[in-house]
Formats: sequence, C-alpha cells, structure tokens
Amino acid sequence: MSRSTPPQADEFEVSIFGPGRGECIVIHLGNNEWCVVDSCIDRATRQPIAMQYLNSLASDALSGVRLIVATHWHDDHIRGLSSLLKAAPAARFCCSLALKDDHFLTLVQVATDGGQPESGVDEFSEVFNTLMRRKGSTHASLVSPQLAIQNRVLLKLDRSSASLSVAISSLSPSDGTTRKAITQFGSLIPREGAILGSIPDQPENHTSIALWLNLGTRRVLLGADLEHTGRDGEGWLAVLSSKQDAGKAGIYKVPHHGSSNGDYDAIWEELLGNQPFAVVTPFSSGKKLPQPSDISRLLTRTDNLYCTASGSKALPRRDNNVERELRGMTRRAVEGDSGHVRLRWTSSESEEAIRVELFNGAYRA
Repeated sequence: MSRSTPPQADEFEVSIFGPGRGECIVIHLGNNEWCVVDSCIDRATRQPIAMQYLNSLASDALSGVRLIVATHWHDDHIRGLSSLLKAAPAARFCCSLALKDDHFLTLVQVATDGGQPESGVDEFSEVFNTLMRRKGSTHASLVSPQLAIQNRVLLKLDRSSASLSVAISSLSPSDGTTRKAITQFGSLIPREGAILGSIPDQPENHTSIALWLNLGTRRVLLGADLEHTGRDGEGWLAVLSSKQDAGKAGIYKVPHHGSSNGDYDAIWEELLGNQPFAVVTPFSSGKKLPQPSDISRLLTRTDNLYCTASGSKALPRRDNNVERELRGMTRRAVEGDSGHVRLRWTSSESEEAIRVELFNGAYRA
C-alpha cells in the first residue's frame, strides 16, 4: 500500500516517525480525526513531519486534528510544533502541568529575549504566542493549554459504535515529579543581570507525558521519554501504582529511544500484553541510542520490535585544515527521509490483524 493512501473511516492508525534526532507520532482516531504527539522536522523539506504526512494523505487531514501533545520541552520532541498548531486550527494543545508554571514561563521569556535557538523553550514561546493569537476568534478551550497530569482524560470521543470509541489519557507526570520539575526550572533562571547560558537537557526528565490510548477495543502505550528512577512516586513506578485501566496494550512506543533508563520489567508484565508491537525511535546526537545491547535487551521482551531508523551514518572526513576548523563543533551526517513505522487496523478486525508497514529505512529488528 502507498504511504499516501489515507486510512478508511473505520480504520485506526499509529504512525511513528524517527529521523535519528527527534520523534513524532500521528494517530488516526477514525472518521478523519487525528491526534499528533510531539514533532520533529523532515530533513529534506524542513517541514514538520506530521504536517507533511497529513498533507500527503489528500483528505484534508489537518483540519481533523483534534489534539496536539508536547510530551516535554526538549528540542528533539518539539521542533516544528508551532507551525503544526497554526495549520490545525481545531486542535487543542496539551503539555505537562509543570510547563504552565511561572518558573517555566519565565525561563521561556528569558531564553527568547536572550536568543536561545534550538533549546526547546524558543519553540514553546511560539506555541504560546500562537494560542494567544487565537483569542477572541475561537472557542476558549482552543486558547488555553490543556494540562496533563497523572490519570487525566485528555480526549474522549463517544461514537455510536463502541468499536470506534476513543479515549486518550495522560499517565504522567505525577505530583512528585511535577514539583521536582518546577524546582528544576527555577534553578535554570539566571539571577538579575546575569547572562543566560545554553539551557542543558536535565539528567532526569520530570515533565514527560506517557499516554494511554483506548482505540476501539485496542490499547496503545506511548512511553515518550519517561524514565524509571527507582523512586516511589516518580516515573514508571508512579504510573504502575496508580494506573486506572486494568487492560494491557498491544502497541508500545518504547521510551527514551530504547535506553535502559526508560525500561523496567513491570512495564512489560503489567501494562503490555504478550508479544506487543514495540517501536523504537533512535537518537543519533551525542551518545547514540539505542545501543546494540539495548536492542538485544528489548528482543528478550518481544519478537515484534521495530526501529524507525538505524541512526546516523559515519561523519565524512574532510581536508585536515577543514577538520581543524570544525573540531569541537557538533556534527552528524544527514540522511534521507525520516523513517516511518505505520500500524493500521479496522475496528472490526481480530487482535491478530494489525498491519505493519515500513517506510524510508524503518526495519524490523
């Protein structure tokens, strides 16, 4: 089937994109209604991948986007999100409760004034500006961000057929990690008169939103970058201690690019069914993820493991004088189109009938 073939009205879809830096998930909720989780840029066109993909379906899909979720503020999960929000006027925007705190909003303002490109906060600044520009011209629910916290229903579509009903809930962040995130943001704000340095990614991601999707009779777990800290009330331990739905998911977006700090035995035992379809998005900047040991570990969990891309190629070697000039700069090889793993099924099909399609270098591990 062609990549640009749109889903049928009674067909669900989970498309996971990963170009090697960044990830994006596009979900068909049935009846040409959509949800987009996170954003990254297509390297060839410089457009947000979700926008490019939805436009390619030739079904006016962008007008059917109902929810856009930023799972956290890191640059590899949010780049291009403001452009997508502008192109989807009927979509609500959702982010972590911690990102509406005054500390984060101050950090956004300081970083924007100080010229902090590609820190993630500059993109959030434009997202908030886009929401404010909607004020007075649309429903109030489309102006204010929807704030995710543990076990909150973000979207519910009740339809005449239960097999087409949809519910999307946030499993995180917990109260404890939200408080830690707010403290963390406060520590990044420079004192009055000081110059803001580059904003580092924090060693523990306290704001990440894991999502639980009920799509008809199937369940999907999107792990974002949620980590297992081993501390009660945080990360995956908090999710496992408070999750409302007793069912198990058959589709899983593996958290944190397959890294071991996002993995935990009880996720597979308590939240996932037998042999789930699991998808990893690679991270090829700095320490490359997943490592071969990560793939080996995940293959002990499920036989149905897919990767959106194999990571960046080796960096080209140039003339020695050029190499000296480039030394110390961050570089990575640019490859082709973003890898894409697409899972589709119709509401009437059996549990075994999920169809997996692989595009642009995505592969089964």
